[in-house]
Amino acid sequence: MSQFPVISPVSNVHPDDTFGDGPPTTDTDEDGIPDVHETIFEDWINFTSVDDRFVAMEGLNSTVPDANFDTDRDGLNNTEEYCWPYPANCNDPGFSRGLTGTLDENGDRMYLDPRVSDTDGDGMPDGFEAWMCDRAGGFDEVTQRYVFPYFDPLNASDQTDDPDEDGFDVNRDGFLTVAEQFTSPEEYRYGMPGNFTHELDGLWCSATLPQGSILTQWPFITNGANASFVNILSACTTNVTGVVGEDLWLGTDPLLDDSDRYSWDGFAIRPLYPSFGDGMPDGWEVHFGLDPLNRSNALLDGDRDGWDLNRDGLVSADVSRTDTAIALGESLSNLEEFYTHNDEGNTVRSGLREVQLGVNDSSFKEYPLTFNAIPGSLSLMHHDVRSILVDGSTAYYLTRYGITTIDYDTETTQDQWFPQGITGYEAVFVESETGPHSVALATSHGIHVAALQVDGFVEPIESWSSTEAVEVFAIQQLAIEGSSQQLIALGSSGDGMVVEVNAGGQITQTYELGSNFKSSLMQDEVVVTELEHGNVPGGGLVLYIGTERGMMTLESATGRDDATPTWRFFFDANPVNIANKIDDLRTLNLGATGNPAEVQALVLDGPNAQNPTALWIGTPSGLHRLNLELNDMSFGGLLEHPGGDADELAKSNNIHSIYPTGNEILVGSSDGLWVLAGNYLDVYGLQSNSEMPGEIASIGMMERDGETYILGASAPGRFANLELMDPGANDSDSDGMPDGWELAYGLDPTDPWDALLDGDVDGLRLNGGDDLDRWWTNLEEYRYVARTADGYNSTMPNQSDSDMDGLMDGAEFFGYYLSETNFDCYYTPQLVYTCDEALGEQARTTYSSLNSIDVGTDPTVLDTDGDGMPDGWEIEHRRWVGTSFTGGNNWSLDPTRADDASWDADQDGLANLCEYQWSLVREAGLQGDLFEEFGESPESVATWSVPDPNLVDSDGDTLPDGWEADGQCTWSPLRIGVNPLNGSDLFENPDGDGYDVNKDGVLTPNEMFVNYLEYHIRSGLFLSNLSSDGTELPNGFTTDLFNNISDFGQPEADFASRASGAILAGQISIEKGSTDPFSADTDEDGMPDGWEIWFARWDVIGDEWTLNPLQPIDRWLDADDDGMTNWEEYNLISADLSETNSNRSSPQWFVTTLGSAYAFQQWPSASIT
Repeated sequence: MSQFPVISPVSNVHPDDTFGDGPPTTDTDEDGIPDVHETIFEDWINFTSVDDRFVAMEGLNSTVPDANFDTDRDGLNNTEEYCWPYPANCNDPGFSRGLTGTLDENGDRMYLDPRVSDTDGDGMPDGFEAWMCDRAGGFDEVTQRYVFPYFDPLNASDQTDDPDEDGFDVNRDGFLTVAEQFTSPEEYRYGMPGNFTHELDGLWCSATLPQGSILTQWPFITNGANASFVNILSACTTNVTGVVGEDLWLGTDPLLDDSDRYSWDGFAIRPLYPSFGDGMPDGWEVHFGLDPLNRSNALLDGDRDGWDLNRDGLVSADVSRTDTAIALGESLSNLEEFYTHNDEGNTVRSGLREVQLGVNDSSFKEYPLTFNAIPGSLSLMHHDVRSILVDGSTAYYLTRYGITTIDYDTETTQDQWFPQGITGYEAVFVESETGPHSVALATSHGIHVAALQVDGFVEPIESWSSTEAVEVFAIQQLAIEGSSQQLIALGSSGDGMVVEVNAGGQITQTYELGSNFKSSLMQDEVVVTELEHGNVPGGGLVLYIGTERGMMTLESATGRDDATPTWRFFFDANPVNIANKIDDLRTLNLGATGNPAEVQALVLDGPNAQNPTALWIGTPSGLHRLNLELNDMSFGGLLEHPGGDADELAKSNNIHSIYPTGNEILVGSSDGLWVLAGNYLDVYGLQSNSEMPGEIASIGMMERDGETYILGASAPGRFANLELMDPGANDSDSDGMPDGWELAYGLDPTDPWDALLDGDVDGLRLNGGDDLDRWWTNLEEYRYVARTADGYNSTMPNQSDSDMDGLMDGAEFFGYYLSETNFDCYYTPQLVYTCDEALGEQARTTYSSLNSIDVGTDPTVLDTDGDGMPDGWEIEHRRWVGTSFTGGNNWSLDPTRADDASWDADQDGLANLCEYQWSLVREAGLQGDLFEEFGESPESVATWSVPDPNLVDSDGDTLPDGWEADGQCTWSPLRIGVNPLNGSDLFENPDGDGYDVNKDGVLTPNEMFVNYLEYHIRSGLFLSNLSSDGTELPNGFTTDLFNNISDFGQPEADFASRASGAILAGQISIEKGSTDPFSADTDEDGMPDGWEIWFARWDVIGDEWTLNPLQPIDRWLDADDDGMTNWEEYNLISADLSETNSNRSSPQWFVTTLGSAYAFQQWPSASIT
């Protein structure tokens, strides 16, 4: 019998009675894995790990049950590896399935290798991929097998997949390469040591056997009856410490773009479940060395590039991830740096781009900036391109700060910078019948027209023709014929104009807008964004006005007639007087922001420029076509970009620019360029070519070398993204200015070239003109070091006068005050104030030709010398002293000398400091702070004069400032009625003195001793409307108080010349001999000034006044020799008429003598019962 061959047992030896099944599977060890499968993987695999550890992976053994072994520690036992893509129970009776494994591209069957942790070599172990496939819902209940495109342990192509799209465009070109993705294998391996070998170390997960996690979501791993793969936890590595949490994967989540799962709360590390994320995608964090699992680092500022904005000595932290908290914090946290990079989704580097029509990546080109371009190469002056104009082989690019012209034939570039402070918005050709002859620019400072030279380049900026500096955003040539061309430009709330331009590029006439048109723009507060003008089929000329809230139409040929605009569509979320009208507009996509009616692009189209039949309209909600023949709007369908997901759908249909070519419609969106086949009549569908990423703000087209090229402007969001925002570098763009400082002051931490600009225009105008000759650049503003103890480092690049002292920062730093100084007026050595324009011009010339005449002040301190007067005020009011200006003259005020506070160059009795402080009184009044105590409203204060330390009488009322202010630096409620800034107080009478000449009980102006008389009595006498020297009193004023002074004889002296020495000793020279406007009795002799003047007579014999309001000794005199002194005579006046004591009974006192001195004696009183 031993000679017979081995015969396999069969169920039936009759062929006709068999069941048609295949030969039975041999499983010698009865472990569920067929011998033929075990034979395939029976060889051992030996290798050395990267850290020189020996690895020996035993093969399968068909004679020994090994189905439950997990030799390669990949989380799948041998049965699971054999069964894949079926579950582990694929051998159970009744389980219906086909062959295990999968077919490769050659038709060969592949299986998971139980000896290799990562069968397909994609960087993810087989068990992890199987677990992820199950987690993502990859198990098909119908076929009972696992199918998922991103996690297939037998397909290596998923090593380049990034299903959660959490990589980022490192070079910001708009194309995401594999190297820029954070792929699934990279996410799995995050945090894994470099010497980690799965066959030795296990899976990159942590387990606390045997129970597993009770949580079922990522990153937690469960066990038990409901677990699909029960061997995962036992395969987790034990070579890891410090794990936060239990029974979980240690890497980031390949299906969640923001995987942070724990945080440090200041006391302990705490898991975030069920909340995940810190606002920063995993790939971004990993690229910069941050921890994508730890939310706490979102609010850290590791590179310490925040800025102490309030200068309290501390950089306050961002305490929360809310927008409000981030805005309040002074630190530039990692999260805020990511927000800067992300720029609300606009992450593409801004600038000029080019792609060949109909061709993709191979023809894509970005233009360098002139700052860093290779000499001789084509470049652009600035990254923010606003308009693209093409004429033959020459292109004109309007940027934010100037215009670049490129001649592609000669490969020549010309840059023309605007003066600092001017911003360009839109450019159009000015075209005659022979073509364009000029370029017209709409800017922040009006319209500028630049003629095109014979060589095609723009003429020098000095030759440009300009309008007044009114901000206009949109400009368009009117479609009217004539030898000259007319342009209309509009801005906000009715700002705008129509200009006429001749063939030489000169503005020959400027016109106002039509009254109804302008009124509508003003009333509706319209901000114009786009303009088009053309003939409507079957009608006349129509101006289409795109705005931030809709589109208006104006049936007008010029915009200057009586036509009134109407709204074609309109939307405003706020309550306004205009009804919303958006039925003709596509609705905003889910997740999109903005006003669906905002017009961002407007282009007329038709068989030719003179006969448009369609108007293309771009809004945040999509592309629209207005059929001008039918007045019908269409959108959607073929006019809509389908988008790959909700975000792309929203961004691709946010339209910023439109360019019809005749055969295509080029559409610039927030997500890049897309091309529609078709024209103004119809469109035929989307073309999948000519990719150009970014927010395409403007489009041009050019024929070169027989090919058609699309020129596109990728607009910046808030930031240019020229350099990568780096949370590990305090100066991401390496321009010398920290990121936090740039953000705090509105600069761009991703633009290395903004360091060279002077955006707040605070440099020097060396010759006093409008344009800067020496910039005070942003970098210089940052590098400034305080010059005084009260100053601070760095001036403000967004504020031309950082300390608000009235001087530009650059002028203060360099100590150059040409335009701020009045050279025409000066003081002679005798301090006589003189003005001479010719001498002033010579002084200006001398000043501008010499260096270092002035010492620089501190641009961060209001008052450099600390004398209480701001630097700018001192410079404005300083005057040179001498007979000619040599550069070494003294000044009446000096912002670097504190002692000038007490100087009084105009000798008006009010020191310089006091004159400045009176300006503060005026400012307080303008704010309404003088009404309660002084009764002065802001409207009345607005009529006051400005105090001038070079004018004796600032308010022009002939009363010196010092006399009116009583030498005080501020105003007291007790001195209402006299004010050095209010010229109307000239004829006020705050002390109420005078004399009731006609005894009617009322003091009329001619009976009052008013302020004018109180002061000018120091230099003369008066009669009616004349002074003693024959000068007419101002404002037709007349006085009767002096009518009787000549009754005894013609006075040979005035009151002041016979005044008491004691009174004169207390007065300064400019007020000597004046009376006190706040004392009815200046000499305090018991007799009011007005009474004394009325009864005063010139005593010819005695050569003296019988009464004098400035001489107290006259109280004892008896001018009429009636036995009663002057004082007694006044004091016999009825109490009702007394000006000194209205409450007394008269008489109470009489004059007597004590020796040779006079004294008052009270009359004895009688008792009454």
